[in-house]
Amino acid sequence: MSTILFQTKAKTFQTAPCSKETFWGCVKDLSTQWKIKSRRDIMDIVARHDEEGLNRWDDVVDYKKFLLGMQTKKNGALWGAFSEKSREERLLAYADELKSELPAFIFSSREFDETINKKGKSCRSRKLAGCHLNGLVMLDIDHVENPTEIYEKLKADDGLMARTALVHITSSQKGLRIVFTADAKVGNLADNQIDFAQQLGYQADRSCIDATRISFAPQESDILYINEDLLFGYYDEAFDREFTPLYRAKKTQPLRHQFEEVKAESQENVESSAEAQNAEHSDIPDTTEKPSATWRGHDIQQIIDARYAAKLPCKEDSNRHTESLKLATDLLLMLDGDKELVWRIVTSQSWVQEIIKERDEDVRQTVDSAADCVLQREKKYIGRTPSKPMLEAIECATGQTYKSLTEVKPQVSMALADEDINRFLWTWGEQIEAMMPEYPILRDICKGLKRNQYPAALFVAGGLMMTLMTRCTYRFYHRPEELRRLNNNTAIIGDPASGKSFATRLYELIAAPIIAADQKGIDAINAYRQLMKTKGDNKEKPKKPEVVIRDHPARTSNSQFIQDMVNAKEIVDGVEMHMHMLTFDTELDNTISVQKGGSWIDKQSLQLKAFHNETDGQAYSNVDSVYQKFKVFWNTIFTGTPLALEHLVNERNFGSGQATRLSCIPLPSTDFEMLTRETTIDYDSDIRIGEWAEKLDKTKGELPVGKIVDELFEWTSRRMHDAKDNNSKADEMLLKRCAYHGLNFSVPFIAIRHWD
Repeated sequence: MSTILFQTKAKTFQTAPCSKETFWGCVKDLSTQWKIKSRRDIMDIVARHDEEGLNRWDDVVDYKKFLLGMQTKKNGALWGAFSEKSREERLLAYADELKSELPAFIFSSREFDETINKKGKSCRSRKLAGCHLNGLVMLDIDHVENPTEIYEKLKADDGLMARTALVHITSSQKGLRIVFTADAKVGNLADNQIDFAQQLGYQADRSCIDATRISFAPQESDILYINEDLLFGYYDEAFDREFTPLYRAKKTQPLRHQFEEVKAESQENVESSAEAQNAEHSDIPDTTEKPSATWRGHDIQQIIDARYAAKLPCKEDSNRHTESLKLATDLLLMLDGDKELVWRIVTSQSWVQEIIKERDEDVRQTVDSAADCVLQREKKYIGRTPSKPMLEAIECATGQTYKSLTEVKPQVSMALADEDINRFLWTWGEQIEAMMPEYPILRDICKGLKRNQYPAALFVAGGLMMTLMTRCTYRFYHRPEELRRLNNNTAIIGDPASGKSFATRLYELIAAPIIAADQKGIDAINAYRQLMKTKGDNKEKPKKPEVVIRDHPARTSNSQFIQDMVNAKEIVDGVEMHMHMLTFDTELDNTISVQKGGSWIDKQSLQLKAFHNETDGQAYSNVDSVYQKFKVFWNTIFTGTPLALEHLVNERNFGSGQATRLSCIPLPSTDFEMLTRETTIDYDSDIRIGEWAEKLDKTKGELPVGKIVDELFEWTSRRMHDAKDNNSKADEMLLKRCAYHGLNFSVPFIAIRHWD
């Protein structure tokens, strides 16, 4: 069992053991990489005041969704303050949002006590009172230009390196995180942080002393060092026994060391002011002058004064800490979660200054706790407004109600425009191109296409190749005792003349082994029918041959299709297997319309059941229809227009499950651009595709995809938590089948890469 934890979602408190597989899955996740790279891009753009970069981010769909989300919070609680921010400040807020959405690890606790939540479910929440230490310490060294220099110092010290479990650059690219083993002789977690940092010539971050502190996942390329044995298997029982009771009692301050005091001011001022470098620093803001801050154009301190006009919290009432937490919570809701400003405002209150002096109160931790409360997705915090006393104080100080001050109508349109879809397609095309050195077959498949057409080519080829691999099976995390097949239902959707003809090329090349094998059966059926024409009523009728024909055009009767599907079977390694049927058509609208009466409805039913090879049957009185039950094995690939897609999936049939079984890839408009004129004929590309088609057609047996299935399970689990938090049944429905698509379409390419 691993001795570190991960948080199932950064904005909740739920924790679970973090295995090596979970850790590497989070670190290697493309979503993690995108969020970190995007955050760094934003920080760089803002630092350089890059107008072009700001314009580029204004068009990013995810950023638009973030802005819309800020606008539509209940009662406009967040948007009012947020709307007063500059363009750069809004974008930085989004960068912080990206960070908060990263997977998060807890390195210093091996477990939290089991509790029962309000819904009656068992959980292990990240709460200090229920922690169990493991003996690992997390040290953050922030605001450094070159974090690798610190790592070089660390490597030069054999004693420190022997204790080091993990070193990685943080998501800001301006910090280094070190996870190492604690020395009980040095003291608690904070003591060890201070001591370890001093040996490297740096200062420890005093805000990281909590044993429940989360650490946001890095991307794989930012990991400078890892000792998996220490990170996932280390446990110091003596350290746990000595210090866990203290942490459970919230005694987290260093016992034998002191933090070096640093004045809270901007790095720019520190670098530019010699006086600041030589002065005595303090972590407590100067209270001779309260921070100047406004909310909706009104002085915040006047509102706070109105809030506590009747009586200030005092020592005699023993409520100062509780009130500081309440005030921090109210201010976070009013000031769009600006923790730094809230910390300075709360700390500047006279009664908070008193408890700082009396018992060294950690106000930053108070603000962090309030922020955790605000960010919780429990019902009482959704769209939460400030407390009733604060609402009354706002009305008293401003003469207006909170609702009237915060009510703002959304102004951003969130329709997913064609240019947004096209931008996604270019990004995916670049990702596919990046895989071409490892998967050369992709280069042949995408030959002659623009990058934003690569996704469509990958899915057409993947659907055809997995049909060739019909004799293969695999086991999934859901009912692993069941052998599953590679199934797909693919639709490539684009405007007329958007370049869908590439799909015909791939069909002719990849499906060639199936088409060639079918010819023998087609010839036999045509000969039988010709013979039937020459036989009179009194002559003996020939017996209809049982042949294998797998590739069917759209214009196929249901009876013929079902009979061919029942007949299409082989003995594979001593076991009878049914082969997949294949239907490819370049006009989806025609596919649907050529089916008379209810024929297409019947075929849609077969499509639905084909995704999991479910059982169907027929019992018609027609003498040509055999009375039988059968399992459905049918892969379909269509290209068509948006209008055709509306006929296939619409409001009336959305609940049928077709939407979650369909792999639908858009083709962008060509925008009147010509493809690059080819002056040479490349036969080699077609030959290579044909050779791989022949090889894949001969594959058989159970596919060893256990590691991929594990990865998909972790991926789906993380996103299912998001769906639960968002109470989205639509997300839940999609996620339950998404992993099947991911596995089925990747398997042929992986098989080719690892053919030997």
